Amino acid sequence: MRRMKYRILVFAVIAMLLMITSVNAGRSFYDIDAPVINTVAESITPYPVEPGLDFTVQLRVYNDGGERAENVSIAFIESDAFFLTGKDDDFDKPFSIGVGGSKDNLYYFTVLPDVKSGEYPITFKIKERNIVHEKKVFVRIIGEPDIIFNAVLLNNSIAPDGLFNAEFTIKNVGTGIARNIKLVPQTQGFVIEGSNLIFLDELKPNMTTLKNIQFMVSDSNAPGPQKLAFILTYKDEKSNEYLLEQSLGLKLLNKVKLDLAAVIVEPQPIISGKNAFITVRIENLGEGEAENVQVFLKNDGFEGQNKAYIGKLSEGEDAPAIFTLISSEPGKHNFTIKVTYEDDLGEHELSETLELLVREDNNYEIIFFAIILILIIGVLVYALFLKKGKK
Repeated sequence: MRRMKYRILVFAVIAMLLMITSVNAGRSFYDIDAPVINTVAESITPYPVEPGLDFTVQLRVYNDGGERAENVSIAFIESDAFFLTGKDDDFDKPFSIGVGGSKDNLYYFTVLPDVKSGEYPITFKIKERNIVHEKKVFVRIIGEPDIIFNAVLLNNSIAPDGLFNAEFTIKNVGTGIARNIKLVPQTQGFVIEGSNLIFLDELKPNMTTLKNIQFMVSDSNAPGPQKLAFILTYKDEKSNEYLLEQSLGLKLLNKVKLDLAAVIVEPQPIISGKNAFITVRIENLGEGEAENVQVFLKNDGFEGQNKAYIGKLSEGEDAPAIFTLISSEPGKHNFTIKVTYEDDLGEHELSETLELLVREDNNYEIIFFAIILILIIGVLVYALFLKKGKK
């Protein structure tokens, strides 16, 4: 019995608390002792807005209190993102709103042209008698991205069938966010190592990114000035696509490779004291033109010409350098051929050492045997002559 009375008492207390709460809630909406001013943005048109364009805000003011609101005023607080161009009603001047009443006003704004994408507040100062508070209306702005890029070559020399590095600076100078940024080379014979593209997921306004990219150059590219073309594509926040074409100028340098194609020595063997003719044939096996090609002979025991000038040697071309020498000492002699030349990469040289055999001049032996032979023939002829005379 006592337990039943206790339960009834608890339920009664809970019911009273609920009634008190509901009454207070009702009084908070319609407080009979004072006005309650609220504001709401009924519409923002268009939405979202863009930099440099106009839009309107429909603002509604309510009196949710239980007493008439007097001396109500609403003023726009200047903003770094917007400026007010007009309004339908002058809410800066005091006005009144009855209990449960409302008033609307249409405000005209322009977005400043350099405002970046994001949410920005429009702030209104609301005054009712001596009570002042602020109302913020947030407006979303979507700008337009503008991507630019430039590149700096990091290599002093670039040659066909080689590699080079370039540092790309990619910057968003627009007002909107750029997404899915792709930079792809278009010139045949130049490939970005890896996926052959530069990709950025997102670049916000005023942001810059640096990319160090390595390129591979085809051996089919001819030396000389080249234009490396790129296509840059990206999207804005509304998925609109943008395309930009830009080029990078560079020069592929001659990469010459000379070789000693043949060395011909005449006569064989070389006779001491006699003329020897040495022909050195030079061949250009590289790419581009070799300039200032010279051939030098360095030897011991030889006299005569030691330098020959060929000049220019085009790709795939060969040319001879001919030397006339005299050897004064018989025996084995070391003979060094040095070739110097120039290309776009600078000065180069190659050398090769040969061993030449020089023999003594044996002409006196031939003369001696010739004299002996003549004497023998003379004796035989004389003997035959005497024999015929006796008969």
